[in-house]
Amino acid sequence: MEKKYDITLSFAGEDREYVDKVANLLKENEVSVFYDKFEEADLWGKDLGIHFDTIYRKSARYCIPFISENYKKKIWTNYEIRNAISRAIEQNEEYILPVRFDDTEIEGIRPTLGFLDLRTKSPEELANIILKKLNSEKTIPVAQIFQEQISDVVHVAIYNSFFMGGAKVVNGGVSLSIRVTNKLKGDYRYFYQPSFRVTIPLNGADAFQLVQTDNKYSFPVKMEYGQEITFNFPISNGQIKFFEDLDKNCEFYAACSTTIGEIFESNRLTVKSLIESFHF
Repeated sequence: MEKKYDITLSFAGEDREYVDKVANLLKENEVSVFYDKFEEADLWGKDLGIHFDTIYRKSARYCIPFISENYKKKIWTNYEIRNAISRAIEQNEEYILPVRFDDTEIEGIRPTLGFLDLRTKSPEELANIILKKLNSEKTIPVAQIFQEQISDVVHVAIYNSFFMGGAKVVNGGVSLSIRVTNKLKGDYRYFYQPSFRVTIPLNGADAFQLVQTDNKYSFPVKMEYGQEITFNFPISNGQIKFFEDLDKNCEFYAACSTTIGEIFESNRLTVKSLIESFHF
């Protein structure tokens, strides 16, 4: 899915003058940037604890913390950077792009992480560097680049109670079943909840989620080598319309990732075959 923002900015109020110039330069160059002054109406009345968890952990391609002595002292900046660090750990990719006003160290940001020193850069220079970063090739998680190419780690199937005896379905209808098997030799893995993806987006969306009926797992779930777990997703009447609205040449599949950044995709099924099962 596309991220809402290209960049999120995290900074202390004392450093706003510099950050404000950077934010406006980025906006002038059509960069989608989360900067509180640009979001005043949207932030009004929101539970910021919940909202900022989404903003700094899920909603952007990169997060730029403007590190300073003041940054380290503030409650909200510490909350923002903790959420950003959580995202960086979960997805194992370039996400945090630290810049510094001084030599303050922030717990969780390793000293080996490349940073920019703002004592030698103007807001205009920083904005230009950010634009170059955004125009570079999209980063891919290190674990995904080097992951083992193993088939059938994730498998998806269609079940219909009318012709698949014993299938676990709801109201005698159709269900999608995802099987995840840890075929990765060596240490155990922690797997996130699987999601579904489509090959031809609908209204810009190329992924969707269904509600499980038998979820007994807390994600990420720890799986030893050879362990197998199955998830069942009944298709409701409202979800049938969603599939019928998809392009009839579209295929769908399941994807499941691990906490170290590996992503495994299932076999592909046609939307046509799923729709036909509705009307069996």
